[in-house]
Amino acid sequence: MSELHLVQQLIGRERLSLDLCARGRTCFLSHIGAAPRLVPGAWIGHRDLIYALALANLAPQQRTALARAVLVEHGREFGVGRLVLNTLASGLPLGGSSLRLQPRGNGPVCLYTWALGEAATAAPCEWLLLRAEPTWAQDDPPRPLAAAALETLHALDASVTVLVATAADARQIADRCLTKVPFTAHPRFLPHLEGADHRARIRVWPHDAVDAPGFWPAATSETGAVILVDAPEPVRRQVEAWHGNHPETRRIELARAGCPGRLGRAALADLWRRCEQPQILLRGDPEWASDARRFLHELGARVEAQAQGTQLPLL
Repeated sequence: MSELHLVQQLIGRERLSLDLCARGRTCFLSHIGAAPRLVPGAWIGHRDLIYALALANLAPQQRTALARAVLVEHGREFGVGRLVLNTLASGLPLGGSSLRLQPRGNGPVCLYTWALGEAATAAPCEWLLLRAEPTWAQDDPPRPLAAAALETLHALDASVTVLVATAADARQIADRCLTKVPFTAHPRFLPHLEGADHRARIRVWPHDAVDAPGFWPAATSETGAVILVDAPEPVRRQVEAWHGNHPETRRIELARAGCPGRLGRAALADLWRRCEQPQILLRGDPEWASDARRFLHELGARVEAQAQGTQLPLL
């Protein structure tokens, strides 16, 4: 438990904060959408992520912070306070990065991850910081969204709304599932997607914008589908309430899917071994963390849990 306290102190009290913009601390931004509030301050992130943020609709103070942000590359060490740091590719688009933290002197070496794709890079560490994701955390996760499903719905001239959490998810789905069909997206996602067509009947939409104009066409009686990609329970309930409160939506099907390109259980187990079987600090949605903790214990890992409330990403 004493080492767990050191890990919590490392991520909570050092000059560096992880995906949390806090006054007086330097914020490492791991993925677009990982920081719940993008508060102006001292920012640091992978070069591709900073470039992607430059396309977003930011406030003037946020743009000033972005212009002053420190750009880092994978494989090159840098330091903040008493920490020696190194970014690693998370396997997600738009500059997504994990971060290896090594205190100068004594202290546990940690690998911080926010989300992990199939090509995620591993690194030896003593503690692996994991956020529970349904693709590997759930005992029976929904199948990853497939291009063939959206191409079929497009051929049927159906209206489709694909609900995702962040711009990184939207880009991953666009790259893997929407290369052969026209699509559009919420204004928050559009700067990060190529080839969008505002006339398209397939929309990529944020979890937290179900009540926003454009979530569903005015002619709600048409045939279609709302696909919830890795949606937590509050989002599922909100969509189900919307569906139940509009009798004219009876021809609209609600479906669940996983985000394509994310780690499954076998791949996560392999990553853990390549990290030299570290202890795990598990974070994230309690709904998913319960199954995740049981799976990690069965894997042979020592697991500690850190409670975390629901966060609504800005980007």
